[in-house]
Amino acid sequence: MIFVIPLALLGAALVVLLVVPEGTPLLGLDHASFARAAFAIAFIVWLALAGARRAGAAGLVRVLGGAAIWAAIILGLTGAYAYRFEAAEFAQRLMGELFPGEPQIGAGGEVIVNRRLGGEFVVPATIANTRVAMLFDTGASTVVLRAEDAAKVGLDTRALKFDVDVVTANGSASAAEVVLDRVAVGPIVARNVAALVARQGALGQSLLGMTFLERLQSYSVERGRLVLKGK
Repeated sequence: MIFVIPLALLGAALVVLLVVPEGTPLLGLDHASFARAAFAIAFIVWLALAGARRAGAAGLVRVLGGAAIWAAIILGLTGAYAYRFEAAEFAQRLMGELFPGEPQIGAGGEVIVNRRLGGEFVVPATIANTRVAMLFDTGASTVVLRAEDAAKVGLDTRALKFDVDVVTANGSASAAEVVLDRVAVGPIVARNVAALVARQGALGQSLLGMTFLERLQSYSVERGRLVLKGK
C-alpha cells in the first residue's frame, strides 16, 4: 500500500513528460531535471509512508512533518535552480545600484557594467581626469554633457555657443558643440570625441552616445550586463 502514492506521483510525472514537448520547460526545469525532482519527491513520500507505518498513529504527525520539510527543501532548491539566471541578474542589478562607481574589467580588457534596478546602464567615464557618470544611450548620436558636468571637466560654459537644437527628456533645448580631448571608460580611451553640452537644467544625466560608442570594437548586453570592448 505504501508504494501506491509514490508510484502514482511517478506515473503523473511520466505523463507530463510524455505530453509536454521536450524543449518546453516544466516549472522552469528541463525534462531531465524535472524527472529527477519528481523521483526525489516520490522517494520522500515513500519514506514518510514507511516511517508512518512503523511509528503508528502516535508518530504519524512527526513523520509527516519531517517529510513536508524535506519536500519543501527539494522544491526550494529546484526553484532556485530553475530561476538561477533571473536571480543572478537581479543580484547584478542590485550591485550596480549599491556600488555604481567602478565597472569590472574583464581578462581581455573589456569593461563590464551592471544594469541598474531601473533598467539603465550608468557608465563611469573619465573626461579631463574627472569622473562623470554617463547614461549608455545608443539613441544619442553624440556624447552629450550636462552643463554641470561640462563645468566639472573644465569647459567654460559661458563662452560656448548654444546654437544646436536637441530634443531631451525635458523637451526641446539648445546645446553647444565641443570636442573632448579624451574620454576614457576603464582602459578604453577615445580621443578628439565630438560632443554636445546641453544648457543648464536641460538634461538630467550626461549621455554616452555614438561618437564614443562607434569607436569601440563592440558593445553588447549579456545577461543584464553591458560589455564594452575597445579596439
